[in-house]
Amino acid sequence: MATCAYCDANAIYHDRRNNSYLCLTHARLEVIGPRGAAPRPPLTVRPATPADRPRIVELADYFWGEIEIECFDRTYQVDALPAYVACDDDEIVGVASYAFENENGDEGKAINLVMLNVLPRWQGRGAARELIAAVIDLGRAEGANRVIVDTTNDDLPALGLYQRMGFTITEVLVGKLVEHHGGVEPGFAGIPVRDEIRLELRL
Repeated sequence: MATCAYCDANAIYHDRRNNSYLCLTHARLEVIGPRGAAPRPPLTVRPATPADRPRIVELADYFWGEIEIECFDRTYQVDALPAYVACDDDEIVGVASYAFENENGDEGKAINLVMLNVLPRWQGRGAARELIAAVIDLGRAEGANRVIVDTTNDDLPALGLYQRMGFTITEVLVGKLVEHHGGVEPGFAGIPVRDEIRLELRL
């Protein structure tokens, strides 16, 4: 866990250029070329076990300030969900919690990526991509026909990652987060958090 280099808030991102940690308000995007092939020890992604639940709760509280997450008009307790975890040796540094949704009509079964987070110190090593890939592989193996995920209008890094992995935006719920939080909150790079953006990947 780390605090922002510019304030006392929890760090959410890692600035690899100057090796500082940043909160939502102090993070910024910039255009850069592909990173070189510097050696980086791989992280391990595996299914979570019951013994991992306290750490998953700790990560949810760190990133979200709560363990109850609302998405797709449902509320989930992340400590009750199955998950994949990303590990650096024995330390859990990232998590992807998910839930299967049996849907009516022709939609069939979807796998909902409820929470995806990687601690700043371990960002840039492919952990988020590997966690998403594990959920996608599980969805295919279990007969789901799509992976669904929602994020907020300010979360440009997540929107970029999901779309690079083949997800498409299916719906924008304007003002949904204002209703949920009871007002506008500052998000990534100071962008006001207002809207819920839903994406899906067809399997």
